[in-house]
Amino acid sequence: MTTILIAEDEEILRTTLRNKLKVNWPEANIVAEAETGREALILINELKPDVAFLDIQMGNLSGIDVIQEITHQCHVIFVTAYDQYAIQAFEAGAVDYLLKPYTNQRMKNCIERVKNHLGTASLDLTKPLKNISDDQYLKKLKVQVGNKLWYIDIKDIICFRASGRYITIVTKDRESLMKTPLKTIIKQLDPESFKQIHRSTIINTDQLDYIKNAENEQMLAYMKSMQEPLNISRNFSNQFK
Repeated sequence: MTTILIAEDEEILRTTLRNKLKVNWPEANIVAEAETGREALILINELKPDVAFLDIQMGNLSGIDVIQEITHQCHVIFVTAYDQYAIQAFEAGAVDYLLKPYTNQRMKNCIERVKNHLGTASLDLTKPLKNISDDQYLKKLKVQVGNKLWYIDIKDIICFRASGRYITIVTKDRESLMKTPLKTIIKQLDPESFKQIHRSTIINTDQLDYIKNAENEQMLAYMKSMQEPLNISRNFSNQFK
């Protein structure tokens, strides 16, 4: 069962959010409610909810501050009346940004997005990981989102991106999460096809379109099915020179 924490300093708005969640996400469990950013920070680290709905302005500690200081990594949705924080919120790792007043349909869309992010992937291996040979590299990943299950061919994965304690698996059709360190997954991938280009990014070179040299000697990897390029850090750039 998905667990949720709500942080909102206005009681009426907190009650409204709680009621909307109960109607549109009845299978989830609201484990706590906080009135301040400091209280939200303590409760998230203590209760370790899967999802947190945070207001932006909550006294001395804002919702942005909370997401930057928590030690427990959960999926965060900001609920606020101020649109000027949107870019900062997404840069901090927010899943969604609900602008007050939001409609019931907007809440449903948000919940669907969160459920997609809550989808977890597991390794589908038939042989031990020790002494991996060419025929023992990872071939498929089992990905579950809600009650749907996919078996993704490794060759269809565009990249792996570290996100806190999770890895985001990016394909042309969807993004899914796997609770595995990046350094663990790379040991199970064929090095002929998969290259680490950043401490938080592994790409499938079969899905690579081209490499571009940008300003300040920054190298960028343009993938075939992604609009935005991926940064190649200097520590990993030599393999493309």
